[in-house]
Amino acid sequence: MSETESDTDIAESHRSPGACRAEAGGTLKAIYERRSVRAYSDMPVTREDVELLLDAAIHAPSAVNSQPWAFAVIQQREALTRYAEEGKKLLLGEPPNVEVVESGLPNIDRLRQMASGADFALFHRAPALIVIYATSIEGVSDCYLAAQNLMLAAWAIGLGTCPIGLARPLFNQAEVKTELEVPLDWSAALPIAVGRPAGETPPSSRRPAQIVAWK
Repeated sequence: MSETESDTDIAESHRSPGACRAEAGGTLKAIYERRSVRAYSDMPVTREDVELLLDAAIHAPSAVNSQPWAFAVIQQREALTRYAEEGKKLLLGEPPNVEVVESGLPNIDRLRQMASGADFALFHRAPALIVIYATSIEGVSDCYLAAQNLMLAAWAIGLGTCPIGLARPLFNQAEVKTELEVPLDWSAALPIAVGRPAGETPPSSRRPAQIVAWK
């Protein structure tokens, strides 16, 4: 043991991930306690809160600092309702629309079956939706980093969020991009529902990290 290394230092270095999680504060606390919220109150999200979330999002890292993201914010209840209905109709169309087929959504047949339910609400009736658009094809993965920043910041100020991958086909449609004044060559990376949670959201289980190499 070195002169500066104490038994406490050694014990701290060997704490289990579970112990670290229990004592986590700040960023770690947000990571462990963030939930995908699917039930929201009717309380609107203020413009100040939305601007805070967007500012957090744009502080995500990006390749060569390209910052390849832009945002469409939708808060009008009529627009949210209409887009939710159009998005559900698009998902369930026969034969499947090209935006759905090429969306990259996993297990699309199962997702379409889920969307067919009478009570299915695409945006979970959240009072706000933020769509992150990639301004270049190469920038889609950077937009996911911005999305994580946004969702963690929302948790920090008492808001709930839920990434809505099922809405990507809708927001990649040319007519919807035109309505939102989004360039047609931009890609909808991830729409995110935002609002005040209506009650508690229990945590979901996580499998242990799959480590395939540690050299």
